[in-house]
Amino acid sequence: MARKLIAALVPLATLALLAGCGAPAGTDGDLTDDWGMLAAAKVPSPPAGACYTTSVDYFATDTTTVFSFKPVDNCTTAHASETFYVGELTGSAAGGGAPPKGDKLRDAWTKCDSEAEKFLGGDFHDGRLELIVLVPSSTQWAAGARYLRCDLAEVVSDGDKPVNRSSSLKNALIGDKPIALTCAMEVYDTDGKTWLDYTPTPCTSAHNMEYVGTYTSADRPFPSTSDERKTAMRPGCEALGAKYLGLSTTQLTSHQQVGIGFWTVDEENWNRGNRSSRCYAMLFDKKTVTRSLKGIGTAAF
Repeated sequence: MARKLIAALVPLATLALLAGCGAPAGTDGDLTDDWGMLAAAKVPSPPAGACYTTSVDYFATDTTTVFSFKPVDNCTTAHASETFYVGELTGSAAGGGAPPKGDKLRDAWTKCDSEAEKFLGGDFHDGRLELIVLVPSSTQWAAGARYLRCDLAEVVSDGDKPVNRSSSLKNALIGDKPIALTCAMEVYDTDGKTWLDYTPTPCTSAHNMEYVGTYTSADRPFPSTSDERKTAMRPGCEALGAKYLGLSTTQLTSHQQVGIGFWTVDEENWNRGNRSSRCYAMLFDKKTVTRSLKGIGTAAF
């Protein structure tokens, strides 16, 4: 009703002026066909250089999604992960009806791995780090998003429990390498026999295990059982361990004080192309040392 009243109060002179107005030259007087269509709404790609808190207690490749992370104001605020690279999915990874998983993310994982090495100054496997490859959610995917987001997160151990940081991980594997894998104390189950985890420890403090390198398997199906993992990964880890310790493989496999243990990635990570195990020299019978075992050879511990 108010709109009608206002229209009725327009002065006659104004109405006459309006009636006398013609269409500007070059127009047809029809405004409805002179506007271009608005561009379709687009899901923005996440920003590189952003940092996030997380809702997960530990990182598991097949369950970690964009919903697991909440942005913080900047990377000097306590955070769990850092986005160091953002790109676009291509090929079969971008063409499906749902966000890609498994072997469809091989190119994406390879890209994130390569960019992580540039960002860190070294192989992320050599640090207490998890490389997280994130793609759009199902809702974002349906809206046309095809971004690739690569995050790095500091973790306590290979159990992948997040660490809260207040600085960037850039160049974290250069110089003093404060997050490099070195020495640790094993953590066992209550039975005293089942290896569950480890606690990072300076090599000058009492410890009973030491990182010797990461072994990457040739392309093969995921080794889902303990026996399959031993067949697939133990020879490679033993070769790395023998070289690190200054022993032959035969000397290592028959050693009475030290052996080799390894921690293999989960199935989803493996299928993406990260067919790796972190390998550790591990002392027998709960023996400890307060020095690095690198190059120790046949000398007594």
